Order: sequence, then structure tokens, then C-alpha cells
Amino acid sequence: MEDAEHLAFDFGASNARAIAGKLENGKLKIKEIYRFTTGGVKVLDSIYWDILGFYSEIKKALSVQSKKGKLRTCGIDTWGVDFVLLDKNGRLISNPYHYRDKRTNNIMDIAFKVVPPKKIFKITGIQFMQINSLFQLYSSKIYENHFLNIADKFLMIADFFNYLLTGKKFSEYTIATTSQLLDLKTKDWSYKLIEEFGFPKKIFPKIIEPGSIIGKILGSISTETGINKNLKIIAPATHDTASAIVSVPVPFDEKDFLYISSGTWALFGTELNEPNTSENALKYNFTNEGGVFGTIRFLKNITCFWLIQECRRIWEEKSGKKMTFSKLTEEALDPSIKPFSFFIYPDSPDFLNPIDMPQAIKDFCKKTGQKIPHKKGEMVRCILESIAFRYREIYKNIKEIFPMKTFKTIYIVGGGAQNSALSQFTANATGITVKAGPIEATAIGNLLIQAYNEYNIKSLKEIRKIVRNSQNIITFRPEERSFWDEGFKKYKNYVKNY
Repeated sequence: MEDAEHLAFDFGASNARAIAGKLENGKLKIKEIYRFTTGGVKVLDSIYWDILGFYSEIKKALSVQSKKGKLRTCGIDTWGVDFVLLDKNGRLISNPYHYRDKRTNNIMDIAFKVVPPKKIFKITGIQFMQINSLFQLYSSKIYENHFLNIADKFLMIADFFNYLLTGKKFSEYTIATTSQLLDLKTKDWSYKLIEEFGFPKKIFPKIIEPGSIIGKILGSISTETGINKNLKIIAPATHDTASAIVSVPVPFDEKDFLYISSGTWALFGTELNEPNTSENALKYNFTNEGGVFGTIRFLKNITCFWLIQECRRIWEEKSGKKMTFSKLTEEALDPSIKPFSFFIYPDSPDFLNPIDMPQAIKDFCKKTGQKIPHKKGEMVRCILESIAFRYREIYKNIKEIFPMKTFKTIYIVGGGAQNSALSQFTANATGITVKAGPIEATAIGNLLIQAYNEYNIKSLKEIRKIVRNSQNIITFRPEERSFWDEGFKKYKNYVKNY
């Protein structure tokens, strides 16, 4: 985009994009200018992120954009929970672990002997998952304490990239909340919790709000890439889900709504003005992550397209042939594939990081007394239907937690919004209308928070109006309700022990 004014780097678990944007006449124009793969690197028995490789790709993308004209701002968003540790000279102590690394297996049970879960939840409001920064750090304290002994700074992944671009060490609020080390009432680190777990207090940096200007890009990077030296690095909502939720195209008059930020994970929830740390929120393991403009993202993390991504990877390795997600979905919808023939529980630990995902699905079906799927279409249909029924479970939990709220629409944003089969299945399973889009929700939210900082945009409602004006949203209405009700009963029968 020749006349772009803003650049968003959107890092996901499998790929990253650099998307340029310009706000004009109430509409946001966007264009992808660069893309590269991410993913973990296995070294012996551990999984790491190739973090400096990603930094090199950021500089390549800046070089590409430098040939297209000057930018005003740049912002980065990434996945949450993972982090780097820096020494007193600002150097990496080690490559950051991938959240799917097995070193956190069973770590929660050990950590709960130090601080009980109810107390942790009351302070942080965060869903319990072994991948959370709290448990990763506690694993390091137990097994690799020499890292913490020499650590001078703890930075989430997006914060680390911002440090590399500006030399400034801050932690942005939305991504810091995913650590399960933040006090949601004070919006600062919970030093009491940090002390109880024996982490060094000095390593946690100052927290800044989304939309903050971190600083100008380093002169050395400007010289190396050709990007303009006055480029401002802005912290958008640096947690990718927080940026995605900025883009939920909710009309002004719709007070209560649900969203699913859909990709490798699905983040299913609603938007609140205050955290909810009720008994039911704890019982159903919901999370209260920080959002923009003082909002709270009350949601549940659900395993989503990771299941199909890993199946595709294995099938491609074994066949030597490339496969598209659209083709696999087409096979799943073939009339020869009968609905509700196989079910899995998407959030079972069996699917966190198996060596062979198709085999893990077969094993799950076998141990739960089901027939075994063999065709690719059978497995993909099993995954899509099981995710939709998992959504139904979460929807029922949310209605129980908020009995006075009336939810009429689920907004699906992100890459998963491209899968119309899952969108329709979601409407069928939950019984409420689904609206899908925008697909590039995270990058759009990132860009619009940058634009908010630069222009006279007054509110989140105004930002969402820009999204509605700029993007095509597709509506899916519930169909075959009694048929899907019967399917849900079958699903519950097979996953009742999970």
C-alpha cells in the first residue's frame, strides 16, 4: 500500500503478517505486505520459539514497507503467556519456551500447594491453564532456577519485540494480564503473589496502557531497513485476542453480545466493564483478561483449528502432498460422511501437543467406546462438530454466570471466520445467530488503536463503527435445531468424563 500510514505486525502460533493500513473517510483500507511462518522448534525434548528469527523477519517487512512510502506508526501484537528473560545487559538469557512445551505438565498441582487456586483467581481473575506464565515461571524456578537468579527483566513476547525496536522495556496491560501475575483491581503486578511464589520482584517492568507511544524506532534499525527514522512504535492491544475484540462489529445499540476470536485457539466470551471472579466463573474456569478502554475480556480458551492444523501437517508429511483447509472442509461436508458419527473433547490434554494428531483422535474415540474414524473427511467433520458442541457448553456456562443478560448474537472474528461450515455449525449448536467477520480482526484492531492515538477517534464504539463500514460481515441463522439437540446428547454421552 503506497500511501499507508500505519503498519500492524500480527503474530500467531503458526504464521505472522505485516498489514499496512490507512484510515480514510470513515473506512479502513488494509493490505498484507509481508508474511512468514512461526511455529515452534524442537530441540532435544523441548520446544522453543525462534524469537531472533522472527525479529529478522520484522526487519525484512520494514524494508519492504520502506520502499512504499513513509509510515506514521507501527504496532505489534502476539499470542499471550510466553515470555523472555533478559540479563542486566538486556541480552536474552535463553530462547523462550513454547507454551506447548511439556515442562509444565503437572506443574499446577505443585503450584497449588504454595498458593491455592481460589486465592490466585480472586487476585488475577485468570483461567487456570498449565501454559500460563505463572506456571511456566514456577517450572523455571523449580527446574532451572539459575535463569531466574541472573534475570533482570521479564518481558512478554510482544514487549520483547517492542524493546528490540525502541530499546524501551515496558509491559503492555492486555498481554500482561495473560501472565496470571497481574492484580486486575490495581492493574499492576501482584507483588504479593510474586513474593509467595518466590519470583524476583525486580524483573517485572512498568505496565503501560494500550495505545501508549513507546518511542521512535531505533536509528540503527532505520538505517538498516530504510524505514523513516521518525516512525513511532505504539503499543496497541499487544495481546492478539485483545486487538481482535476491538474489531467485533457490534452496533451501537447492542449492549450484550458474545464473541469468538477464532484461530489456532478459540476465545469465547463477552465484554464486561468489571472483572467477574464469582464462584461460577471459577467453577467453569473462565478468565478475565484486560481489554481496551477499561473493558474486561471475560472468556474461555478452547482448542480450535490447532486440531485440523496438526492433522493436516501429519497427512502432508505422510503423503507428500499439500492440502488446503477449504479442501479438507469440503471432504468433511461430503454427503457420504454422516453427521454425529464421532466425537472428541477438544480441550482434552490428549490434544495439547500429540506426536500424531490423527492417531490421537482415533485413540480418543477408541477409549470412549466409539467407532474409529479413518477418512480425512470423517476426522475433520468430527473436529468441527465437536468444537461447535464445545461452544454450546461454554454458551450455557456464560448464561448461567450472567442470568440477567440477553445474548442474541455470537460474533466470530479472526481467521476461523473463513470456515463457513463451523460458523453454521455454531449457529445450529447454540441456537442463536452467528455473524462472521472480519477475518483480519486482529490486524484491524491493532491498526485502529494506532489510528485512535493519531486521530480524533473518541471511543471504542466509534472504532467498531469504522469496522462495520469497512468489512463484509456474513450472517448464519440456526437450522435443524432438534437434529442438533440430538447430536449434542450423543456428544455429551461420549465426553461425559471430561
